[in-house]
Amino acid sequence: MTSQLPTQVEIPAVRLNPIAHGIRRHYQSQRPNLLATAVIAGSVAFAPAVSSAQAALEEIVVTATKRSVNMQDVPISLQALDSTKLTELGIQNFNDYALQLPSVSFRSSGPGLNTIYMRGVSDGGDGNPSGASPSVGLYLDEQPVTSIASNLDVHIYDIARIEALAGPQGTLFGASAQSGVLRIITNQPSTEGFEGRFDIGGMSTDGGDSSSSFEGMVNIPLGDKAALRVAGWYIDEGGYIDNVAGTRTYDLTGPYGGTVAVGRTGTIDNTAFTSDDPRANAQPIAEDINTLEKTGLRALLKVDLSDAWTLTGGIFFQNMQTEGVWDHDPESLDAGGEPIGDFKIQRYYQDENEDEFTQFSLTVEGDIGDAVHLTYAGSLLDRQNDYVNDYTEYGQVAGHVPYYSCDYSATGTAPGPFDDATDCTNLDEFVYEDHTMTRQTHELRISSLGDGAFSYTAGLFFNEFENDFSLNYIQPHMAPDATVISPDYDGTNLYFITAQVRTDSQEAIFGEFTYAFNDQWSAMVGGRYYSTEHEMVGEVTFGPAGWIVRPPTIDDQLSGNSNQKGSESDFLSKINLNWHATDDVMLYVTRAEGYRPGGVNRDPLLIPKGFGTFEQDFLTNYEIGFKTTSKDGRLRFNGAAYYSNWEDVQYTIYEFSLSACCGSTYNLGDARIKGFELDLTYAASDNWTWYGSLAKTDAETSEEFILDPDGIGESLIPEGQPLPNVPQIKLNVTGRYDFTAGGHNAYAQLNYSYVSSTTNRIVPTDPLFADQDDYENFNFRAGVLIGTWNVDLFVNNLTDEMAELAANPRVYGTSTVINRPRSIGLKVGKSF
Repeated sequence: MTSQLPTQVEIPAVRLNPIAHGIRRHYQSQRPNLLATAVIAGSVAFAPAVSSAQAALEEIVVTATKRSVNMQDVPISLQALDSTKLTELGIQNFNDYALQLPSVSFRSSGPGLNTIYMRGVSDGGDGNPSGASPSVGLYLDEQPVTSIASNLDVHIYDIARIEALAGPQGTLFGASAQSGVLRIITNQPSTEGFEGRFDIGGMSTDGGDSSSSFEGMVNIPLGDKAALRVAGWYIDEGGYIDNVAGTRTYDLTGPYGGTVAVGRTGTIDNTAFTSDDPRANAQPIAEDINTLEKTGLRALLKVDLSDAWTLTGGIFFQNMQTEGVWDHDPESLDAGGEPIGDFKIQRYYQDENEDEFTQFSLTVEGDIGDAVHLTYAGSLLDRQNDYVNDYTEYGQVAGHVPYYSCDYSATGTAPGPFDDATDCTNLDEFVYEDHTMTRQTHELRISSLGDGAFSYTAGLFFNEFENDFSLNYIQPHMAPDATVISPDYDGTNLYFITAQVRTDSQEAIFGEFTYAFNDQWSAMVGGRYYSTEHEMVGEVTFGPAGWIVRPPTIDDQLSGNSNQKGSESDFLSKINLNWHATDDVMLYVTRAEGYRPGGVNRDPLLIPKGFGTFEQDFLTNYEIGFKTTSKDGRLRFNGAAYYSNWEDVQYTIYEFSLSACCGSTYNLGDARIKGFELDLTYAASDNWTWYGSLAKTDAETSEEFILDPDGIGESLIPEGQPLPNVPQIKLNVTGRYDFTAGGHNAYAQLNYSYVSSTTNRIVPTDPLFADQDDYENFNFRAGVLIGTWNVDLFVNNLTDEMAELAANPRVYGTSTVINRPRSIGLKVGKSF
């Protein structure tokens, strides 16, 4: 049968020329010249004319509206990277494709540890599993897989397309589609014939270790009514961050150290450091410590139940293991008092992360008569994320660290004198997280068939997300009577724990209804009525409760238990008017709403202050856009301008003077965002093709943010403060030149990206507030197709630019997450 929703979409193989020969600039001595960049982008419009025989661009069919529609007829700002373009750009992971999407920005702590933003909707306080939900929805086929600060970093291989839907998509996609949605659509099985391929790649990195990749897929028809598609991969990425020798000296006085500790210090040396705890290994002094191994398998079985109905079941497994960190701290000092330099850091415990997920999916769809197409989509995701994170430097800013490591008198009063027999020099610590996420999703929807004036998509939706996590802060040399007693952990050398099961569920009924007045004018109205529930059960516990100096009891420490519930229901709306001025020109205006659900705070001491829960926040967006095709179908040029009002912004803050404990979420005030997006594709000749995209974003608070849980009325953020993690300019230009070499098809391509400067936090007086410099990136690729074999040479980060992807949010360090240095590689593949 022919499915109403296509399983594989071929977006045009539009190609851009390598513009390297026309660009001569000195990157080591200056930042990007935006005027020169604008000239490059503008040259697209003045490329040489093509012959009348030049083929038009192929139609792009997307399912962004949960219907199969030509992208040029979808009245939203939408960019799609199809399987051809994903291959041409060498995209393998989240960082790769996020760089190519103008409306997307992110904050990163390493692979799979990203917080995603679109169109500037960022408060900078999200990222804690107890806090606010993300503002961007991430989908894997039909299922939302959105996670807080740990996006599902799916390996990009045998993927049909990635769709970036900018602006609120609340009516169709619900919670966390507040500022946009990213959708990863996998290739589906086909009964049309057998096909397969494999790819083997290798890469060397300047100053780092080598990398390799092994990928393959096969599509097997099982008769005329069924087909199986299987894809698998193994990725081994070498590191480029070095762990170097260093020492740390701590003042043991601290706010809890007592006057007798004045003048006492403790020192730790990572050259002689060994781990005395079986739960964490010592990080050796070594080069290239940040490594990644990623293994995955995806299998989909499609069965035609009849001429009208199809069933597709699938399983998707991926395991990603990393060691080390992806940030450096060049200002740290070596033993001689000199800065250690770029691509270097000083760590004590070995940072390790294992991120494994399995997704089961089932889709049943078919036509009911000639008028209605029905789809059921159900998915179950199980994800386990365990990590160990070195936290040794925390003792430099947290006075309670030496307090727990040194013995004290059990007087039952304020901190007593230190016991000189206790070794107070070992202030090392690490954090261990045990994190399990499960999500089930069910959607039943109907869509109209035919070409009548009235069309619709409507459905029922249910989603439940359980987030079971335990964060354990461990000091292997802490005083024995300072250990936390916890039912969620064995308690050995544990001074703080937050262990919770957070459950968020959503039920909704939704629909979008379109009426075409004539061939040119149509209007759409949409809505979503939803009901959400949140529950958090667990504990938040310091060792001897409340820092009272006496041997702890189980009753003391379980006083931090959290058992709270919340719920809400509301209605979102969307209205759109679009005008097809000609067959090739569409103009539209839209008003749309999106939201993040509310939740409960993990600290029960906030309940009597009226802050036990936080409310949902809303984004209302006003947008005008255009979509055009010209030059006999060889030029596609789309754009949109928008204004968004963000109300009751949720913000998670970690400040002991403003909350009872350990980070809580509050609704602070309003912000506003305005900007525009442009996207262009031009098949300039039989050989040259150009891509270009640009986003300009202006995001700031529209009123003063005040936090007042303790009745002090403290102003945190002034009116007009720029929102963090939001580059004002994001630009991509790609040129591709196709030619014949020795009778074989060949190409050369250059991709350029620019991201302007940002800040890492919204509170300008925060001591951890930092600027993140602008950066640019060039990727070069060239290759040849010889029969069914392809050989591709690539150079990523051609100019060896060091990009500041994120100022690390940890409170004890100033390190910055950086990109991979210049890397040269070769990839060989074969289709069969």
